[in-house]
Amino acid sequence: MRETTLAEMFDRFETDVLTTFRPPGVADARRRTRRRRQRRRGVLAGLAALLLAGPAGAYATAGRGDPPPPPAPSPSPSPALTPLGRVNVVQVRPPGVVGELTALTFLDARTGWALFDTCPPGEGGTGCRRTVLRTTDGGGNWGKVDLPPAPNGPAHLLPVDDRTLTVVAGQQYLVTTDGGATFRSHRFDAPPRPTQLAAATTSGFVIRCLGGNGVTDDAGGGRCDRRELARVGVGRTPTQPPVTLRTDPAPQLTEGGDGRLWLTVHQQNRTSVLVSTDAATTWQQLTSVPDRLDLLVSPDGRDVWLSSVEGIKPLWRFADDRWQQAPGLPDDTEGVAAAGAGRLIVTGLYGGAGFVADGRYDDLPELRPVLRDDASAGVTVLRDGTIVITNGDGTMLGVGSDTRRTWTQFS
Repeated sequence: MRETTLAEMFDRFETDVLTTFRPPGVADARRRTRRRRQRRRGVLAGLAALLLAGPAGAYATAGRGDPPPPPAPSPSPSPALTPLGRVNVVQVRPPGVVGELTALTFLDARTGWALFDTCPPGEGGTGCRRTVLRTTDGGGNWGKVDLPPAPNGPAHLLPVDDRTLTVVAGQQYLVTTDGGATFRSHRFDAPPRPTQLAAATTSGFVIRCLGGNGVTDDAGGGRCDRRELARVGVGRTPTQPPVTLRTDPAPQLTEGGDGRLWLTVHQQNRTSVLVSTDAATTWQQLTSVPDRLDLLVSPDGRDVWLSSVEGIKPLWRFADDRWQQAPGLPDDTEGVAAAGAGRLIVTGLYGGAGFVADGRYDDLPELRPVLRDDASAGVTVLRDGTIVITNGDGTMLGVGSDTRRTWTQFS
């Protein structure tokens, strides 16, 4: 599932000593992490409010007649795969690009989008000059295009694939479906199909407010007491899941690479999961488990987990058609993602990252100098199994399989 504003995740390390010894400053570090998350949610909420607050803009087109080809890539330092045990560092700044790198999103090991902005990130300003970059070779080369004029305000990227991108800018959706060669402007209260797809699963399924669009449903302080399952371009699905889809807490919808849909709901401090193997035509409800847990699905769809980074860090794995409790996550886990092959990838409250499998933690020592003591580092796994770790210094890709990865830091 493409998730554009995920509360990403994570921290990991485990030694026998760390289960009994807690370095000084843990409480302060946890408070700093919570404050970062609260600020991030505040920025996103403010952006959502702007979506419906502004006047509806008329359609505008950048470029007329036959659409030109996507912008030619500009050479930049090549992030050629590094030997195992090292991190290659690449600065994303093709010639002629002004401003600061305010957004960088990869969809797989080769496809990525970036945004340079002369105005402060998350705030917008007056006369912002913005440039969109696209790579299709893993960051070795970047094509660039200036965005058409847009109202001032925060800018955000919502990518779908290597040719389709929405730039949320001020009070408009700027959408390209040809790799950045042209952009069209759309009203905030009528997000177009490409924008809706950016908020949906791979097959276009989305949980939305009743009759909503799945993008701006919760913006502007409007009420959304009940939700429904829908498919972009089709509408409400004929067969709804046999559970009540409330707003608080919001249900979680995930689609694995095998096509299975997973729906997670929370009721009375328990987690219930439903699964559909026929594109939401029928649903099987699994036995609920205690606590409010997050669902993790590996890119190939084979590994399914329930976890929490709160309290005792419980962990459950779906096997033999039932939930089986697994050894809990390390005590100082701050986030987690399913890496496939029975492994979880985690990042640590004190910096560093590693893999967890069968209760064992395997550290990635090459990442510790880069992550240092950054408790805000998050981790996710892309559709092709590439690992993405983000922190204050940039975005890091881990390309490969199992635990053998080559790492590139983009900033």
